[in-house]
Amino acid sequence: MLGAKRAKAERGELILPLPAGYVRRPSGEAAFDPDEQAQDVVRLIFRTFQRLGTLNAVLRYLVGHEIQLPVRARSGPAKGDLEWRRPTRETLQNMLRNPAYAGYYAYGRRQVDPRRKIPGRPDTGKVVKPAGEWLVMLPGRLPAYISEDEYRANLARLAANQQTAESPGAPRNGEALLSGLLRCGLCGGHRMAVSYHDPSARAAYGYTCGFYPVNYGTGDRCQHIAGPALDDYVARQVLDAVAPAALEVSMAA
Repeated sequence: MLGAKRAKAERGELILPLPAGYVRRPSGEAAFDPDEQAQDVVRLIFRTFQRLGTLNAVLRYLVGHEIQLPVRARSGPAKGDLEWRRPTRETLQNMLRNPAYAGYYAYGRRQVDPRRKIPGRPDTGKVVKPAGEWLVMLPGRLPAYISEDEYRANLARLAANQQTAESPGAPRNGEALLSGLLRCGLCGGHRMAVSYHDPSARAAYGYTCGFYPVNYGTGDRCQHIAGPALDDYVARQVLDAVAPAALEVSMAA
């Protein structure tokens, strides 16, 4: 079955979900959304990213101008109807990374990594692969909102904007002890970031949860905690916890 599915995808005949700004005709062909406002919003997102250069800037622009994203309902009584939803950082990132907007038919962007798969849960273990490892990528199969060169330029700019750490939560330079480890207890455990009040004085820092402003471009930060006092408290707790074991090891040596 998997072999037949891939063979169909290699011919560009496998029906895949379409992103915002597209619809599927009864014939199975992908087309621009017939709603002109939906098309305009999609084009606006790509123009704004090209002009401002960062996801956060695009998100703030959309929120500031009260612009919502067009989404076609995929299930339920309203299936196929156009809905307008508030923009999020994740949605914008997915749009900028989606090759469909450059006219590509792509299959196998997400593949199963056996090391991450959880037994008994068939939908787990999927990871996003780089373009060179996609199973199928056919150019010119969809009507394009942007050129192939612009798509590649967007990917390069997104990569250049990423933090230098290879994975979220990796320690950074600076005095903060809990960098990448602290999570907010007020909004569901989202990761808190370190903010240095004075770049020249690395000891003046705090931990901030900015989940809603960062991901939705609106709202206030959940909380801000002074860094040095919290780090001192955690350090004392850790040292108290390991002191008996350290003493025993020292005596044995």
